Amino acid sequence: MFDPVNSSRGTVNPPQMRCTDVPQFTALQMAASHFKKDPKLHLKHLLADAFRCQGLMAVHKTSPAFENGSLATTTTNMPQIINGDNTTLPLLLRRDNSGPFSTNSSGGGGASGDTAVPRWSNNSDKRQIILDYSRQHVDGETMELLFDLADQMGLTERMNEMRAGMDINFTERRAVMHHVLRMPRGYDYKARHPQGDTILNDVHSVLDRIAMFSDDVRGGNILGCTGKKLKSIVCIGIGGSHAGPEAVYEALRGDAVASKAIGQGCTIRFVANVDPVDFDLNCRDLIPEETLIIVTSKSFTTAETMQNARTARRWLVSKISSSDITEADIVAHHFCAISSSTVETEKFGIKKEHIFPIFDWVLGRFSVWSAAGILPLSLHYSFDVAKRLLDGAHDIDEHFFDAPLGGNIPVLLGLLGVWNSTFMGYHTRALLPYSHALRRLPSLVMKFDMESNGKRVTAAGIPLPFDAGEIDFGEAGSNGQHTFYQLLVSKKPFVVSLFYIQQLTLIVSLK
Repeated sequence: MFDPVNSSRGTVNPPQMRCTDVPQFTALQMAASHFKKDPKLHLKHLLADAFRCQGLMAVHKTSPAFENGSLATTTTNMPQIINGDNTTLPLLLRRDNSGPFSTNSSGGGGASGDTAVPRWSNNSDKRQIILDYSRQHVDGETMELLFDLADQMGLTERMNEMRAGMDINFTERRAVMHHVLRMPRGYDYKARHPQGDTILNDVHSVLDRIAMFSDDVRGGNILGCTGKKLKSIVCIGIGGSHAGPEAVYEALRGDAVASKAIGQGCTIRFVANVDPVDFDLNCRDLIPEETLIIVTSKSFTTAETMQNARTARRWLVSKISSSDITEADIVAHHFCAISSSTVETEKFGIKKEHIFPIFDWVLGRFSVWSAAGILPLSLHYSFDVAKRLLDGAHDIDEHFFDAPLGGNIPVLLGLLGVWNSTFMGYHTRALLPYSHALRRLPSLVMKFDMESNGKRVTAAGIPLPFDAGEIDFGEAGSNGQHTFYQLLVSKKPFVVSLFYIQQLTLIVSLK
């Protein structure tokens, strides 16, 4: 098993350069000032510029391996950029001379000419994610400055260090490798990390255990202490370990394949609030003898989670215990743990075979891809559905690590967040998913974005001369129209993120 403590890959020092020290920062400040003052640069005028709007979008099409359900067992299928040559990449994934972007330090080579980046077509048999950011207060020149700022601050180097399992968590001296949780079996991670095979084997060892356990529970081979089949799952956790699994559960409820995979009479509930009303409302209609409790806590000492775990134990004991069934029997048959502390979990009374590890290099808010999310989703929707989720996430990981900045959807979203918050002064962002399946997404993004970016110092500990990150809030778009929309449009400028699902296409519009 991989030992992150005794397997250091060398020191990775946080960047010492401050973003305010590079000329691109000043240039972006001036650009933001122009956008605010020049009436010709009002967004309503920019939206009338078809050439500009056509260029401000990026598309990611899923890989053939993902579409066929057989991800490649080697590294990415996307051609690598060698010596600045990206001519073999899809046009929308290049940063080159086409459209409003000019060749610069992040792109190099590529197609020439003044033709705008074409809009997508719907005649592809592959699913695609489309980022349409033409409603952002930016133009091609602004984006080039943002790309150059990212270059100056070493964004690509940080991404490569993350991919290779370097200790980019400078505070705790840990690697950040949640992307490894999503790698298919046989992926050549050793090409990037000297212990890549061991790390990936550890990941798939846990997945194999989840697959076997979920199949046994769903098939009735693992039963409650009274011999009844376990049909109800109660997930106890907090933060990302709660928001992630619940968001994915909600997203899959409307999926035809996932819905068919749900076992008859199966129920899943999520409990996070320490207010006992939360537990009571979620569990009052459940049959204790048919209920499995999953407690997720990395240390198994999280105050809120453990209080709810003890509440669950008391509930089960009060309903089930008898002269023939002890409290130890109930805990052993009706509790699972997702934790890195076997000492605390076994002390609670949970059987060793019901303990699923969460790795030291996975932080809570990204743990939905670990056993924290995959175990409950496998129990409810089947392991096959959960594995398909991992495959799709891995497809996006490869896009993030390999796509040039100009067509890299996660990077573009991040840079636009920097532009809006740091330069344009838009410190609030509403997340408004019009797809009902994504209605829990705002809550999840709050965990990802604000907990990560809510810092007052740089990675090197240097105080920031400006506010970092945006304040995220939101709910399903249709509901938002009848609550806070009118107040928003009467206040200072803000940023809105709209999410749609149309057939096989995810369109992300920001304005």
